[in-house]
Amino acid sequence: MPIEGVPAKSDDLGRIALALSGGGSRAMAFHLGCLRALHRIGLLDQISTISAVSGGSVIASLYCSHPGDFDAFERRARELLRTGFLKPSIVTALTTLEGIKAIAVFVLLLLERTLALLVRLLLFPLRARVRGWNWLRISPLIRSASRTTILRRTFSRLLGQLKLTELRKDRPRLVIVACELRAKAAIYFTAERIHCWRYGSASSEGVELADAVSASAAYPLALPAIDRRMTFEKKGQRKEQRVTLTDGGVYDNLGLSVLWPDRDPGISLDVGVHDRIIACRAGDALDVSDPASWMIPRLKAAFECIFARAQNQSMKRLFDLSEGERIKGFLLPYLGQLDERLLVPPVDLVSRDSVVGYPTNFSAMQVEWIDRLSLRGEQLVVALLAEQWPEISLDVSRKPPTAPSSEGQA
Repeated sequence: MPIEGVPAKSDDLGRIALALSGGGSRAMAFHLGCLRALHRIGLLDQISTISAVSGGSVIASLYCSHPGDFDAFERRARELLRTGFLKPSIVTALTTLEGIKAIAVFVLLLLERTLALLVRLLLFPLRARVRGWNWLRISPLIRSASRTTILRRTFSRLLGQLKLTELRKDRPRLVIVACELRAKAAIYFTAERIHCWRYGSASSEGVELADAVSASAAYPLALPAIDRRMTFEKKGQRKEQRVTLTDGGVYDNLGLSVLWPDRDPGISLDVGVHDRIIACRAGDALDVSDPASWMIPRLKAAFECIFARAQNQSMKRLFDLSEGERIKGFLLPYLGQLDERLLVPPVDLVSRDSVVGYPTNFSAMQVEWIDRLSLRGEQLVVALLAEQWPEISLDVSRKPPTAPSSEGQA
């Protein structure tokens, strides 16, 4: 039987924002369940803004662009999860000129950087510095093709080659978060504009949804940053900037930065003030691991420490804002939630131990995992609503069903 809820009136709940974290296909499946719960309860239609990162940006882009009702969106999302994005990208690389172009650009950059290194070695004994030779340190070549642009083509095909300006007007305003490495700042893609506080705003006209999603999902260890030039306007002046775009999770993996109530709308992207925030986090809880004796494991462990600390700080800020009455409340459906801390656990809860450890890549996902991850997301949303937003009447005694599907056995 379906989850039943009677949501309070919009005036009572205020403006609600939804943040969908990164985490590859794992995040897509988990967030699908969170969206399903919000839809069945009746809260999804009351959300005004969705901020999304990496895997979260894929599922959010699909929801905010796919024609038809929620069931049609869910069927398409499950189809994409079963197919994955890795094999389609390999097919794209082998059957289009993008793969050849990516190899050619890589070889050209390798030769150019090797030449720059040799010149620097020759000049080093002389302590010579040649004015204007910035290319010794920074390549002037734009990496116009790479594994990331191949993935971008895959996203483009699967998302119907839609433009940012073609996002559905009857869905929440979508903000896709990427990280700009030169400015060490977030860059936000919306239907109205592309914004970075360091550069200003650029037009969204002609920019595909796939451009934003691929930038947000370009995880540094696996996918090269997107290298391109864009024209921004700031304080009435237009200027072309070279931007280097990578995974939005590098800056803010929870997608919360654009939603903080104390942001200056004159500088930052203005999404308005929200009374409540639902932050869906698809990450695992960190476990104690083996000693990092070598350089690469040490660097990986250091990155994970910084990454975890940044996310925990964002979560703490949600508590601080709520306690300081800057927001009316928040929900934090977290894949790594400790089950014993749920005050109102659903019947047959999909346990934390049964889902932790699933990889964060974009490989094809078995139906069993789609059901398991999405059901946990759905159950956590219902449990937390009953616990923390009692003004919404819910019948949580009923077992939430798995998503309807016609896939058959897998």
